[in-house]
Amino acid sequence: MSTTSDGFASVSERLPAGITAGHALFAVVTLVWAGLYLVGLGDLSLRVWDESRYATPARFMAEGGSWLDPMIRVPTHETQLGESLRLNKPPLGYWLQATAMVVFGVTEFAVRLPAALATLGCAALVYRIGVRTDGRRAGFAAALLFLAFPGMLLGSHGGRTASLDPLLALFGSLFVWLTWRGRENPRLLVPAGVAAGLAVLVKGMAAGVFVIVLLPVGAIYLRSYLTRWTAGAVASTVVVALPWHLYAYLEHGDTFLDEYFFTSVAARVQGEATEPPAEPLVPFLNYPWIREAIGVFVPPYQYALPFFGTAAVLALAFAYWRLRDDAQRDRATFRLLVWWLLAVPLTFVLGGGNHAWYLLPMYLPGAVLLGQFVAGVADGRFGHHLDAALAGSGGGRLSSLVARIRDRIPSAGAVRSGVAERWGGTAGAAVYPALCLVLVVALLPTYAGPLHEPYNDEQREIGTAIADEVPEDETVFVWLGPEGDTESIMSVAWYADRPLERATSAELTNDSSIRYAIVPYGNASAVDRPARVVVDGPMNNVTLVAFTDATAG
Repeated sequence: MSTTSDGFASVSERLPAGITAGHALFAVVTLVWAGLYLVGLGDLSLRVWDESRYATPARFMAEGGSWLDPMIRVPTHETQLGESLRLNKPPLGYWLQATAMVVFGVTEFAVRLPAALATLGCAALVYRIGVRTDGRRAGFAAALLFLAFPGMLLGSHGGRTASLDPLLALFGSLFVWLTWRGRENPRLLVPAGVAAGLAVLVKGMAAGVFVIVLLPVGAIYLRSYLTRWTAGAVASTVVVALPWHLYAYLEHGDTFLDEYFFTSVAARVQGEATEPPAEPLVPFLNYPWIREAIGVFVPPYQYALPFFGTAAVLALAFAYWRLRDDAQRDRATFRLLVWWLLAVPLTFVLGGGNHAWYLLPMYLPGAVLLGQFVAGVADGRFGHHLDAALAGSGGGRLSSLVARIRDRIPSAGAVRSGVAERWGGTAGAAVYPALCLVLVVALLPTYAGPLHEPYNDEQREIGTAIADEVPEDETVFVWLGPEGDTESIMSVAWYADRPLERATSAELTNDSSIRYAIVPYGNASAVDRPARVVVDGPMNNVTLVAFTDATAG
């Protein structure tokens, strides 16, 4: 779609050769991303769920462990400790985190950097889709709103965390968009297949949500995809995704099948992946969000969500009006965006899911539609459609009230024209991006603070104390008591980087070769041996002790 009507021609004329207004706009997006997603990225301690579960296998790899056999010291939902395989997820996310740790050191910043970079990639894709469907104004607003969305910026699996979901959203969304574009340009199907393979290599079966998005596309445009390029796309997916899966099956057999398929998929669909099982929507499903959807529009969950919820409704109304407009040039892409937005929650309604971050893949089409809505407000298209809708509904007093409100608000076009007349066309073109930036800045103070849980800080303190106190390769024995839970040491294991082994209080008492132990908080005296308390962790109900009578093993 041509962007000459965006009003940025005067900006492009003043930029160096080869640099366009589009480049300048995305440079602004990149600066906003850096400010929101890089500044302070490593400040918070790792979260027990789920950052430590991804960061620990990556640390094993970065420090010389196998890059094909992910390992963890505190398995999820299990009682045993010690190094064990973690085959629930494919290894691409671990590989990227491990690479960052090799380059930047074993830090929280490094382990979170891949998700932050994936968020920039998602913003770039949102910008590109917005530009192609509705011009640079829409693309710019969409990218900024994507970066500012609370679930992306502050969510427990968003772009400032050591999680895999932003990576999945990036590769899966590239797969959808390139496949869609492949109807007209079949050569794009091969990179689409590569993106699909990368999505599978990040999160396995969870990548299937993007296949659901494309099912009606394949059915409607079947003839367009009956080419050798489609075969090449399938082949590229297999080449990227199959080797590790084949290796894992040949090397680990039933263990791989049990962890990768039955535990991660079947148990989740049946609602058994969490303790206690999540309340299902219907008896055999595990998806309560439909009943909770009203929470998007009211506090207390992330104070900015009422804004985004209201804007989403208006954006969908704007998309609906445009789809009915005979002058609309690319209705098919609009249908795809709306279907993409709705298909993600629909997939988990039918297939099972109980966490808000499963919805992250819908943020991208949602941001594009929001960007089109913002651009439509700025250039008057939304107001035109709204007036037409109110006139057609016989709104009466409502139509009159809306008209009076609109008359009192200066239009973006009028502001832009006034600025251009006074300071020139370049200044006029800068009005819109400046207003978008002001919108983002105004949103941020309405948000809750970053997700900060003190018990995670305490686990960092305990783990750091172990790393400072306990010699390398020295085993730390763990007695958590009858009420203890391994959740209390999940992040400890990453910070400590020391072998862990289960023990009973009797074993701690009778085995004088044991030098260090984690015991229930306040229960050091239950072990009948002289010991020094190294660090207490009351929030996690653990204490690290060093036995002063230990003998050489």
